[in-house]
Amino acid sequence: MYILGIHDGHDASAALMKDGVIIAAVQEERFTGLKGDYGYPKQAIAYCLDSAGITSKEIDTVALSSFTSNPVLTYIKRNANFSVTDWIDEQEKYWKPLKFEKQTNNYYMIYKDRFSKTDKYYNYDGLLEDYMGSDTMQKFLQRRIECIHQDLAIDKEKIIVTNHEMNHKSYALFASPYRDQDVLILTSEGIGDEYNGTVSTYQNGEIVELATMKENHLGHIYQYITLILGMKPAQHEYKVMGLAPYANDYETNKAYKVFRKYLKVENLEIKFDQQPSDLYYTVRDELKDCRFDGIAGGVQKFLEEVLCEWVQNCVKHTGIKTVVMAGGVAQNIKAMKSISELDCVDSIFVPPAAGDTSNSVGACYNIAYQKNLQEISPLKNIYLGPSFTIEDIEKAIEMNGLEKDFIIKKDIGNSDIAQLLSEGNIIGLMRGRMEFGLRALGNRSIIADPSNPMVLDFINQKVKNRDFWMPFTPSMLDYRAKDYIANPKNLYSPYMAMAFDSIEENRKAFPAAMHPADKTVRAQIVEKEKNSPYYDLIQKFEEISGNGVILNTSFNLHGNTVVLGPEEAIYTFINSQIDVLVMENIMILRKNV
Repeated sequence: MYILGIHDGHDASAALMKDGVIIAAVQEERFTGLKGDYGYPKQAIAYCLDSAGITSKEIDTVALSSFTSNPVLTYIKRNANFSVTDWIDEQEKYWKPLKFEKQTNNYYMIYKDRFSKTDKYYNYDGLLEDYMGSDTMQKFLQRRIECIHQDLAIDKEKIIVTNHEMNHKSYALFASPYRDQDVLILTSEGIGDEYNGTVSTYQNGEIVELATMKENHLGHIYQYITLILGMKPAQHEYKVMGLAPYANDYETNKAYKVFRKYLKVENLEIKFDQQPSDLYYTVRDELKDCRFDGIAGGVQKFLEEVLCEWVQNCVKHTGIKTVVMAGGVAQNIKAMKSISELDCVDSIFVPPAAGDTSNSVGACYNIAYQKNLQEISPLKNIYLGPSFTIEDIEKAIEMNGLEKDFIIKKDIGNSDIAQLLSEGNIIGLMRGRMEFGLRALGNRSIIADPSNPMVLDFINQKVKNRDFWMPFTPSMLDYRAKDYIANPKNLYSPYMAMAFDSIEENRKAFPAAMHPADKTVRAQIVEKEKNSPYYDLIQKFEEISGNGVILNTSFNLHGNTVVLGPEEAIYTFINSQIDVLVMENIMILRKNV
């Protein structure tokens, strides 16, 4: 049985399940180059079918994620196209008049001519004059179904629209390794089809919903703080999280007192305590005497405290100590760390790309659950995207004329790469199938020796052009993880979805791959069965250096998508100061290396 999952909201993606196993998944952005791309994921769908060697006629079910989708936001590709200025304009020209002046402006007219990249696939006739009207969104749903019907030449009876929140639940549960035990399922996000938070259990093979909420505005508050701090909402929340540990207790607590009065935990719900008149202007004004780092520290402390109180209540109510979690808020790795450290939690699993990106995968799991498939397989790995042949790579090298200015070596192996790593070189890796989701996990990665603390500044300034305060992350061999991170509950962490404290006496092994302020680590614990070539590379580096850990960050320039194939890898290599590019077994070196 083939199930095709489609997510056409922000961070659009497609996934393919065969007989209960996810065999392909990819984001549309990797093909279009528009980070966080929004709308019908036509190229991602085509890849999923091609990778399986099937046509649309062989699909049993198309699982379309989400009943509610805003046609205006989809058409203008809001989260992908918006700059910080655009987000501020949204507040000034639409929400402020609506909330404070009771004046309704036409949302679409604000942005009508701003963007060259708009959705070209859906029919928007008569749908762009209204913002979030129920009738308009119902009409848009029918247009979305019609587009899939036409594009894939598939019967409409095979297209099943799936609930947004249930897709998050299904992904959190079925991507996890938990099958033969009771599980507590939590979701927390900006908004779904109906709710922005849910509490459910999985017992005796059945998902049972216990609580829903619409006032769980943790995600919204964090999003608005991202904007207040001059960064892009829906993309740069991780920068706020990265900035937070630099704040001292005084500045953190000063801002925290502002946030803490807004929300409270009551039984299984997160709800308003003192509801502000709005979540942008009111919050901004109440923080006017707070320092930027304290605002980041305060909102992070607030988020962690509310989530931990909520989880404690849920565990107490259900008696279930195994937790899985999805939704955009679950992507906050520091909050997940705090939850994992609660005495009442035995284990927690957060799947990769736990926000809306993964709703294509969640939709597949949702339908598999609805159809009572006998075997629904957990994610065996996340390497579910395209791969490229030696011929593809050689053609790209020739097209870009690299033979003239660079040294090209063929038939290289992990020993060669490890030796260059140990000599201090920064290396771009493009090998095997591309990772699904937000994190590079060894196949589309920039890697370096993490023992040199200067590497962090070099990559931030000369390669990634990132904010100076942002940390990098480590990939470590599974049998060496205990040397580098504190993981007393033996949490499963193959996807960089969790943070851990580093082991103090061994920090000298990887100072460039931990947070400089609080020494925490977003660890990828690498298992041989998940990625044998990458595992072997780290082992080869261990043989030379004694360290079973390397620095790993995504292979892209700041603001660009993670590289797809040889064309994008070569572009990133040429436009950065990466020393070495490895594509499969072909190595490209700058002549001074």
